Amino acid sequence: MDAQTKFTFFLLKLVNAKKMASKMMLQAKRSRKFKFPRRLKKYKVDEFIVHRRNVVTFSSHSSTTNKHIVFLHGGGYTVEVQKNHWWMVEQIVKKLECKFSFIEYPLAPEHNYKKAHTMLAEAYTQLCHKHPNDTFYLLGDSAGGGFCLAFAQTLRNIQFKRRPKKIALLSPWLDLSISNTDIKKQETLDLILSAKTLQKCAAWFSDDLDLKAPILSPLYGNMNDLNSVAVFIGTCELFLPDCRLLKQKTEASNTSIIYKEYEGMQHDFIIFPIKERHIILHDVLEYLA
Repeated sequence: MDAQTKFTFFLLKLVNAKKMASKMMLQAKRSRKFKFPRRLKKYKVDEFIVHRRNVVTFSSHSSTTNKHIVFLHGGGYTVEVQKNHWWMVEQIVKKLECKFSFIEYPLAPEHNYKKAHTMLAEAYTQLCHKHPNDTFYLLGDSAGGGFCLAFAQTLRNIQFKRRPKKIALLSPWLDLSISNTDIKKQETLDLILSAKTLQKCAAWFSDDLDLKAPILSPLYGNMNDLNSVAVFIGTCELFLPDCRLLKQKTEASNTSIIYKEYEGMQHDFIIFPIKERHIILHDVLEYLA
């Protein structure tokens, strides 16, 4: 960990980033209109609406690949996409020259998992129809990572023909029940996430469904026949114990897994302006490529 990163994490502690993040999740603001950065307009852009939500596909003008990444952003199922997510989107489109679809799925507390999964299923189906020759990949961070894995399990369960070739999970929220006994100790290292706050977000999103139902908490789902999963997680993250359990469970299945821990890194560090975000980005690109 270099000096700039240490200073960044020191500032997170100094300003009580955990309290700020909790307020952001529990009092989430809503934009009047969906926007993405103007700089992404240099790519080919295709937009359509599903259930009043935006699906936007970016692709390089020189692209000849049929690689198509579908991205679900994090934010505790309550927070909209953040500006630093768009940095990651741009880097992936530029370096892989692939198609990259951002799905603006419904958020809690206004909406629950039923509406989110219904919208995602229809958006994914439409993408498959619009791009019949593409090979799909799923990518998600934090809550979006858990959502990706739950959706992949659903596609497997219904034997959908165009299932993702690979599933990349960045700091994924895998168990909405937050019931792992190792989390309490791990939470003291996490400068961003609060278990109490996550439990409130989970209650909104779950609509009284059992929090350990696989559609909410894919850690409890069957890991067979998902092709390939990769998990990227920092050692100071609240979600680390559940990610280690997912690793064990996947290794016992017929799904291949790539698993990487990053020493001293905080939750979702790929969206922080630090040196290490380039390291994890390289690993994610290598996996998706």
